[in-house]
Amino acid sequence: MRRWMTWAIGLALVGGAWGVIQVTPTQDDAEAPFPLVAEIDQTATARGFAVTVTDVRLGSRAVAGAWSAEGTWLVVDLEAEATQEETGTLLAHAELVFDDAAYRASERPASLLRTGLTPGIPREGSLAFELPPDVVRGTATLELGVSDDPRLDSLVTLPIDLRALEPADEVELLATGWAQR
Repeated sequence: MRRWMTWAIGLALVGGAWGVIQVTPTQDDAEAPFPLVAEIDQTATARGFAVTVTDVRLGSRAVAGAWSAEGTWLVVDLEAEATQEETGTLLAHAELVFDDAAYRASERPASLLRTGLTPGIPREGSLAFELPPDVVRGTATLELGVSDDPRLDSLVTLPIDLRALEPADEVELLATGWAQR
């Protein structure tokens, strides 16, 4: 009887250890950002900033003033403002994430990327993503944040169905400036 009891207790402890392993978060889970899902024309407020994506456009040529480039471009128009700090709040994280890849907003055209944000005075402008042609057949998630490293921070996320966008020959980025409300 004692041998049976020893085996039962041993198996229960092994099963309990397996259960603890299953519910323990991984390192990636423990450092994951806090996503706030947004929709087009809906303001999302995260830690330190608020953003409203006003339009998403796809084209084979991006134009920003005198600058232009051929390729597959996704242009995101938005308004953003700081909610806490007077200085130092930047739109530093702008990525388009697919299942297996992430694309950062291009730094080539003048855009809202790394633009300083002020509380109560929204800035408007665009972000441009240069993409491989084959990814426009899927769904992506736009991620926006005020930290280069979004771990343990809030991110505004916006799902985008790229198949639903009508490609244009040319997409022009909005001039970065103060929003006209």
